[in-house]
Amino acid sequence: MKSKIIFIFMLFFIFNYSFAQVQTPLSQIERSQELIDKEEGLRNKIEAPEKIYIEEITFEGASLLAEKEIKNLALPYEKKWLTKDDISQIINGLNELYRNKGLTGQLSDVSYQIKDKRLIIEVKE
Repeated sequence: MKSKIIFIFMLFFIFNYSFAQVQTPLSQIERSQELIDKEEGLRNKIEAPEKIYIEEITFEGASLLAEKEIKNLALPYEKKWLTKDDISQIINGLNELYRNKGLTGQLSDVSYQIKDKRLIIEVKE
C-alpha cells in the first residue's frame, strides 16, 4: 500500500512537472512579443531611406529657363522631408524642362548641395 502511494505521488509529481514545462506564463509570451515588436521597429529604421527637411529649394545657373517654371518644379518639394529619390526626381524634372525647350545640349551638369535646410541645385549650362 505504501508503495502504491509513493508510486501515485511520483506519477503526480512527474505529470505536474512535465505539464508545467509545456505551459508558458503569459508574461513570457508578452515579453517575447515586445522583443519582436522592438526588432521590427529597428529593422524599419535601418531600412527606411534617410530624410532631410528642406525649407527652400534654389537653382543656381539655370538662366535659360523662366523663373516661374523653375519655381513650379520646386514648390511641391519645399517645406517637406525629402529623400535622395525625391531630389533625383527634382533633377529629372529640371532635365525634362530643358528637353521640352529643346535645350538638351545646353545642359552639361547638374549637382546639388544641402546647406541650412536649403537645397541648392547648381546647373552648368
